[in-house]
Amino acid sequence: MNYHDPIDRELRQFFKSKTQDLVIPDTVQLAVENTLSSLPKRKKMNGNPLKRWRWVAVVIALLFVLGTVSIFTVPTFAEMLRSLFAKDNPDIGLLRAQELGLVHNPHVKVKDGGYTLVIDEAVADPTRVTLALQLFDRKGNHDRDKLVLIEPNNIMIKDDNGNAVGSMYDMGRTNDFYYMVAFFSEPLQTDKITIEGNIKVLGHQDEPSIEGNWDFSFHIDMKEANKQTQIEELSGSYTTPNGMTVTLKRLTKMVQGVRFEMETELDDTAMARSPGDLWEKQMLSFHFETLEGEELHSVNPRKWGYMDSLMTSDHRVIGKGRMRWSYTFKYLPEDEPYLFILDGYSVAERDGSRISFKPSELRRPEVFKILNDRYELVRASLEKSLSGDDTYETTVSFYGELENEMRHENWRAYDSGGKQYDITIRGSYSNINTSADNWREGRIGMGDRITHQPNEFRITGLYQIPEELTLVREVVDKRYIDTDWSVRLK
Repeated sequence: MNYHDPIDRELRQFFKSKTQDLVIPDTVQLAVENTLSSLPKRKKMNGNPLKRWRWVAVVIALLFVLGTVSIFTVPTFAEMLRSLFAKDNPDIGLLRAQELGLVHNPHVKVKDGGYTLVIDEAVADPTRVTLALQLFDRKGNHDRDKLVLIEPNNIMIKDDNGNAVGSMYDMGRTNDFYYMVAFFSEPLQTDKITIEGNIKVLGHQDEPSIEGNWDFSFHIDMKEANKQTQIEELSGSYTTPNGMTVTLKRLTKMVQGVRFEMETELDDTAMARSPGDLWEKQMLSFHFETLEGEELHSVNPRKWGYMDSLMTSDHRVIGKGRMRWSYTFKYLPEDEPYLFILDGYSVAERDGSRISFKPSELRRPEVFKILNDRYELVRASLEKSLSGDDTYETTVSFYGELENEMRHENWRAYDSGGKQYDITIRGSYSNINTSADNWREGRIGMGDRITHQPNEFRITGLYQIPEELTLVREVVDKRYIDTDWSVRLK
């Protein structure tokens, strides 16, 4: 469009007069700008046809803007089409932030290299920071795959002293925007945060990259969100049959989540089973449910189809045998009571269970049972070393069904002469024999029987298959499910 044309000036003035009272979202404005700029220039044949053609074009653009803005300004449609609260991405914490008026518009719009980065929505509280980032190409189309947050790209969060307190990543879940989040295991204690984006490159490794500068920075005042934080001290303590005392400590209710804290302590007998730092390698299993028995959230269950809204968790040593645990959930009921139920726990302990066999006689699968775990040895073979050199190592293929956990277990191998070797376990695992109404009875399956892919004990440095081989589980990730404790919370 020739902006020196008096007719064009008249059209622009008309357009401006009809839209001056509208707040046009950047996404709509981009589309309109691109539509108008793409209109072909017409040679003047006579006055009336040209003028009519331009008026038709501007009326169409105006109707597009009015219609689109009306859609975006109706809350229900705004949520469905482009907000952080889209129907395919329900999030109670974000909905609560919206109700409290804590959704900020940072008015970020950065153009370079034919791409425009836009941020119209951001939410922050001591639990997490969430923002909707969009990236438009020259045609105004949103490109969901062009931005990757790896060096040199990053989005950092800083407190009011300029200290970095977190970095954001893309959770995916929707094609309408980059769903950027950062979670905090410890609630933020600051009155203001700064979100700094350093975006220098667009594109994946398998395509030509586009270099440019899409950096941005904006602040979010945290005072109002901090006012919504409520702390509730909890009571209740229980000692398990095998020497762990669990004590509930605190609920911290924030805009976008709830932080649940408790402490555990092992008695002397339990500590003796886990010398050194083994006792620090623990895991808790529990769930919340309504008084009617409806599941709310589960943590580390052996259950089929469990509910999960855990955002972040953390634990640390606070004394000999003592641990402090924190779990942040998207929500917990506010206006009705519910139950906390302890389902079990695991602790790394000394074991010493042995599996001895003669590899040459392993012509058919042989089963060994140790501490309620079942190992089915399939074969022994020499396989190329995982170290990447040209050597080979003894490999024992197996399937397993474990009652215990496997995260912290440790194995060693001994040949016929008593020489010891390190073992690396390679393969897949999954929960098996689970049910929809039991949090404890499932087992861990090692290897895939359907595809005939067993797991492997890889014995580093054992270059020849010995006459006799002994596998020793020196550390077991012992799982206890004999707990019987629930607490009513309100």
